[in-house]
Amino acid sequence: MSNQTKNRFNHYLGIEIEQVNDEGCVAVLKIRPELYNSLEGVVHGGVTSTLADVAMGHGAAPHVDGVQQCVTVESKVNFLAPARGEYLRAESKVLRRGGNTIVMEARITTDDATLVAVALGTYARVQPKK
Repeated sequence: MSNQTKNRFNHYLGIEIEQVNDEGCVAVLKIRPELYNSLEGVVHGGVTSTLADVAMGHGAAPHVDGVQQCVTVESKVNFLAPARGEYLRAESKVLRRGGNTIVMEARITTDDATLVAVALGTYARVQPKK
C-alpha cells in the first residue's frame, strides 16, 4: 500500500490508497482509539464518511504527482452498521463520467466484511495551480 497523495488530512487520519484504476479506488484505514466516537470501539461517522470521500475522489480522477485532480460537489452517506474492528476498507466505482463531472459510489466494510456504509458522490475535475 502507498499514500499516493500530498493530502495532509488523509495522512493525519492514516488513510492509505491500496488500488486505483479507471473504474475506481480502494482505500483503507487502520482503526485506532483516536478515531472512535463516544461509544467505545465505534469509529466516528465523520471518519467513515471521509474514507468514502477519499476513495471516490481518487477513483473519479486519480492524483497526479500526489495532487488531487477533482473536488467534491456533493456527497451522501448511509450508515448501515457500527464501524468496528481492525480496519475499514472503502471500495469506490465510477457510475458515470460526463464532461467535467463524475458520479461515484463507495461501499465501506470492516475487516470481517461487515458493510457499514454506502456513499454516493459527485465530483468535478479541477486544474490545480502549479
